[in-house]
Amino acid sequence: MEENFRNILTDNSEVLFDSLIDNELLKEIPIIGTSINLIKGIKSIRDKAYLNKIKYFLENIGEINESQKKRLIEESKKDKKRRAKFGESLFTTLEKSDSLTKVEYLAVAFEAFLNLDIDDADLRLICHAINISYIDELIQIVELENVSEQILRYNVPSGLAIAVYRDLTVDMTNTQPDYKLSIAAEKLRAAWKKHKF
Repeated sequence: MEENFRNILTDNSEVLFDSLIDNELLKEIPIIGTSINLIKGIKSIRDKAYLNKIKYFLENIGEINESQKKRLIEESKKDKKRRAKFGESLFTTLEKSDSLTKVEYLAVAFEAFLNLDIDDADLRLICHAINISYIDELIQIVELENVSEQILRYNVPSGLAIAVYRDLTVDMTNTQPDYKLSIAAEKLRAAWKKHKF
């Protein structure tokens, strides 16, 4: 039975994928185009899950115009190491995403990158933060105005929050830090507000 399922996936994956991707400019961008070509040969349920994540990611990017496409192609030609890091961050995060909401946030961050709202280093950091964050806490950080100090404290390791230490007093009463959103979290929130609404 699994063999039959694999044959169905393999036989229909290219047709399925091409029918899901309407934006022809996306297919011409090296980072995305390479992934599209790799996905066309899906052979397992895990690969199909990855295909669905990429499909959802692409559906949530929005339209890529000609100037954005040219910029991505030019950027990818400048520095192969940087391109590899960028592509790895993006698609490793997609592959490891345990929620379509994470994929949606990643698409929003990528759209912000395309619109020059964040740079490639910000995008890599956001990829890392999305990848290791617990989804319920990530949703609160991205979408809610007020985030509890407890959630901020838990998300210092992800890079979405930072600890701010107070000046010490003579009696040593102010030793506990305060927590606030990191710059990466602020940029992800701003991208969400701008590109999702």
